[in-house]
Formats: sequence, structure tokens, C-alpha cells
Amino acid sequence: MYAQFKFSVFKYRFFPVASLAAFLLSAPRAQQIQVPMSPEHFDSLTSRTAPQFGEFLGRRAVYLPSGFLVVKDANFRDGTLEADVASKPGGLFMGMVFRVESEANMEVVYLRPGASDTIEAVQYTPRLNGDAIWQLLNTSHEKASAHIPENQWAHVKIVVDGRTCTLFLNESKVPILTVTNLRRGDTRGGIGLWSLGGGGYFSNLNYKALPDRKPLPGPPPFKRAGLLSDWELSPAFDASDVDASTYPGSTSEWEKVYAEDPGFVLVNRYRTSPAMFPMPSHEEMQKGRVKGAKVVFARTQVSSVKGEEKILKIGYSDDIVVYLNRKTIFSGKNAMSYRGDDALGTFGLNDQTQIHLNPGDNELLVAVTEYNGGWAFEFELSPVDFQ
Repeated sequence: MYAQFKFSVFKYRFFPVASLAAFLLSAPRAQQIQVPMSPEHFDSLTSRTAPQFGEFLGRRAVYLPSGFLVVKDANFRDGTLEADVASKPGGLFMGMVFRVESEANMEVVYLRPGASDTIEAVQYTPRLNGDAIWQLLNTSHEKASAHIPENQWAHVKIVVDGRTCTLFLNESKVPILTVTNLRRGDTRGGIGLWSLGGGGYFSNLNYKALPDRKPLPGPPPFKRAGLLSDWELSPAFDASDVDASTYPGSTSEWEKVYAEDPGFVLVNRYRTSPAMFPMPSHEEMQKGRVKGAKVVFARTQVSSVKGEEKILKIGYSDDIVVYLNRKTIFSGKNAMSYRGDDALGTFGLNDQTQIHLNPGDNELLVAVTEYNGGWAFEFELSPVDFQ
């Protein structure tokens, strides 16, 4: 049985030896900062249920059912973030956040106790312009298997360095998860705790922020054979105000955008997500033009010297309509729970259609509708196999 929880609500550089010695004496040293588990040391961004500070399993702790607790006055780019966590029976998600700019923008690494010992047990996602993009991140750099024990403390350590972070569990020297592409880039901000769906308990929170440095340059544009990388993006519209199934009229504002690793155009990077919760019903999504959902149009030019047949591979989240030279060539729906009660709407190049390219430039235009969980599209051209 769980113990009773008594609560109160609420890179290296080379220097000459003399220069190196002077540098080591003068450089500020990172300090390990312990954060007491009491309300005055935190700011609450949001919480449907108030955090509860008290004792759990013999130590000072906080139970966070849902929401964010951000450490007051913490400023963090690189360094370490540590805490002990304990799952609550039925709790779904609990984790830590760093480089917090606002409730809409932060990095999140979290545990899923109900998925212990599966590849879904440990996950990374950013909140980017209003929503977590978990549907889009499905590689071993964003998910990992781990054992998450019940009714006992587990130690979590996160090491952040530039665009990467690694997560260690308990006393292991081998990381459980290595994130190689923090989607918010080389940013800085606050640190704190996060949970959802019953959450869990946190104790022994501490961090070490390394001295700040110049931000790293942005990554180069992502290219891959056949990938359509360069696009123009429209403003976002309420889905009830436009008909994505009809080729759009004049749109005067277009922004240059580009594909990024592993090949998608991440609309969340450029537009604020609707982050609808709860999700619309299956019937509403099937009918389309759901009020509160958002739709963007994007366009690119595909050139062909003599005209040819191609296979167009398509990835999207959540709904898409594809036009080639102003004619509809594909439409699909892949939102969470649309294709079945357990459907997560995860992203991938899962659809394709054969197309004919005219000689010269061909306009490819898409309408992409978003509800929640990640807003993106990806297109790749490949030869037609006539065998």
C-alpha cells in the first residue's frame, strides 16, 4: 500500500598553461542548487488540481496531479536536473521540464508508469507554440523502455548540453534515453515539474546550471533524395471558416518554411496550435470544418523536364487535402481516435498516390488541419515501378 501522504494544498577549448590557470581561477563555477519542497519556491503555471506539499514515503515531497510547477528564479541553458519520483496508482504521466519560456514553449521529458517495461515508458516531447508534438516523434531518440517501480522512489537525472539531453534512471551510468535533437533548439529558460492524468510524487529536486554561453548556430536545411523541402505557408485559419476540400482562393500572405529532420515541415514551429481538449467526436471530424480546429495551406513547385509519372509519398497530422495543379489528388484523416478508439494518429509516410507531372513547373498545394498532438506534413517523390 502507498504510504499516507500528509499534505498542504497549494565543449572544450585549448589555452596556454598560464592562461588556462587564470581562466580556471576566474571562471564562475556551477553550483548544485537544492529546491526545498515547499510552495514558496515554485510558480504554478497551470493546474486543474492544486499541488499538495507534505510527506510521502518518509520524506518531504509534492504530489502534482496535473499541470506545471516551475522553480522560482531558475535560469537554465546547459546543466543537470535531478529529482526522485514515485508513481501514483493509476497516474499516467510525470516528468520534468527545462528551458521553460512559457506554458506554451518548453522541453519535457516524462515517465509513463502504466507503460513500464515498454518502449513507451520514457518519452521526450517539446511544447511548441501551445501544444506537445508527441504524435510526430516516434524514434529511439524520443522513446525508450524502462522499468518504473511502484510504491518506491526512483531517481531521474537529465543532462542538457546544447541541442541534446540524456536521461539516467537510478544509479545507472548508461542513459535510458538520448535525445539528439531538442526541437526548441539551443534555448534557455526555467526548470520545473510536470504531470498529467493523476501524475505522481516528486522529492529531492535539485539542479546545476552551467555558466551561460553564446547560442549555437541553427542547423542547416534538411535535405534528402526525393524530399520536397522548400515550402510557403499561409496564416492559420479556423477550420470552420474555410473549406479545405475546395482549392483556396487568393491568399496574400505566404511565409517561407523548410523541412527539418527527419523530413517533415513542423507547422507547430510557425503557427499556434489549437491544442483541442477533449478531441472532437469521430462524427465531427468526419464531417470536417470543426470549429476551434486550425487549418493552414502550404505550397511548393515541382519541376519536370519532359513530364513524368511519380509516386508521391505522404505524411500528415491530423487531416490533409492535396492538390496538384489545382486538382484534388488525395485526402485523408489520421487524427487521434479517428481510425479507432486506440488510434494515436502517429506520424509517418504512411500514404501514397501516383501522380502525373506536366513539363515545367507543377504546383503542389496542401491543406493541413490540426486538432492536437502535433501539426506537420511531409512529401517525398519516388519513381514509379512499372514491373
